Amino acid sequence: MVARIFTPTSWQWNYLYIDGQRRAETNQFFKKKGIKSAAYDGQLDNELRQKLENDLLANQLKVLVATTALGMGFDKPDLGFVIHYQRPGSVVHYYQQVGRAGRAVDEAYGILLSGKEDEEITNYFIKNAFPSSHNIQQILEALLTKNELSVPEIEQSVNIGRGQIEKVLKFLSLESSPPVVKRKSKWYATPAALRYQLNSHKIDEITRIREEEQAEMRDYMNSQECLMQFLQCSLDDPNPAPCGKCAVCLNRPLLKTTCNQELVKEAIEYLKRTYQTIEPRRQFPKNALLEYNFNGKISHQLQAEAGRSLCCWGDPGWGEQVQQGKYQNNHFDDKLVEAMVEMINKWQPQPFPTWVTCVPSLTRPHLVPNFAERVAVRLNLRFLPVVEKIRETPPQKKMSNSYQQAHNLDGAFRINYQEVQPGSVFLIDDMVDSRWTVTIITALLRQSGSGRVFPVALTLNSFR
Repeated sequence: MVARIFTPTSWQWNYLYIDGQRRAETNQFFKKKGIKSAAYDGQLDNELRQKLENDLLANQLKVLVATTALGMGFDKPDLGFVIHYQRPGSVVHYYQQVGRAGRAVDEAYGILLSGKEDEEITNYFIKNAFPSSHNIQQILEALLTKNELSVPEIEQSVNIGRGQIEKVLKFLSLESSPPVVKRKSKWYATPAALRYQLNSHKIDEITRIREEEQAEMRDYMNSQECLMQFLQCSLDDPNPAPCGKCAVCLNRPLLKTTCNQELVKEAIEYLKRTYQTIEPRRQFPKNALLEYNFNGKISHQLQAEAGRSLCCWGDPGWGEQVQQGKYQNNHFDDKLVEAMVEMINKWQPQPFPTWVTCVPSLTRPHLVPNFAERVAVRLNLRFLPVVEKIRETPPQKKMSNSYQQAHNLDGAFRINYQEVQPGSVFLIDDMVDSRWTVTIITALLRQSGSGRVFPVALTLNSFR
């Protein structure tokens, strides 16, 4: 983790830009430490957003853990800190955001944190800013073949995520001679689709600019010149000059560069207990599971209960140990067993399961069953591997939308119904991503006579 301190205040009122996943967790940790804090993002209703803004203005909140949804019109003159949890997309964005601090106080801090994950995140957004020519071609071919398609019907024809499908359709519909048009819920190809050519040069040029902006942010993080002067030069200020206030100008840290190691340990332990909810799916994609005859709304009798995941993929709590166990050791450590048991005992789902089963794998046939059996022993429950995978399937991570993810698993599992128990059951897996695996296996278990099914996973991978 690298930090740049922009300009020097006493601990006053804070405003944080932070990624979506960590925002809620950071807010809760602040509250746990007795700090008046709230989380703020664009999904909140206007009334609540206005209340949080007013609370910060009135100093009823010490910290607002926010996304950039806190708009440019927001002005708190005595704001003492702007802390970026991750580096912004450009120097322009950073300057606009950090400039919220210190408008009517003599001293204020702008603190920019940057870690190794920033590069992956920014590259992802640069890469996905425009639809690819491959995705455009596939969608146009589907529309030219079928003449009219809704978005769910396009999902059946192409292995492209719904968000990307909608991005392609919007992008094409705004072209000067649009190759697609929408009427009610259906999309149609126009004659322009037959001769459409993506302006790759324009996209490449914009992508190059975005990459240069990121390179400039990396240079800022490593700059040995005045930080204000660096920003002024980047913004074409005609009179850039050293500020005399930043950490570079003063040649010393403006804040302590060390922290209480007990607090660090407490934060890590907190992350290890910020469990994630596995929300049940409620609708089967149309015609995706014909072999199982699953279609439409998932009845309550076949639906999974809300489950739990120990962590998110790669997080600094348990995530790294899960990665190591899955891809290096082919064995999950006993510490993960104990952590899973602790999570389940705190959760106490009702009716509490009387047995345990697991999601099978043909590529790693012993990894999850071994872990699930050890969890069952610690919970004093029976482990019954009643789920069998009867054919190999492409990895779910290669399936890009719900139809393709569900269809990929059609007919892939079989239940040994003679061993299925009538009580509630924990269905254990190492990783939950699309949730279709646990959704389909749950429906098969319920059909075979099991009680309620509670999915349990080591990690939730929802950021693919």
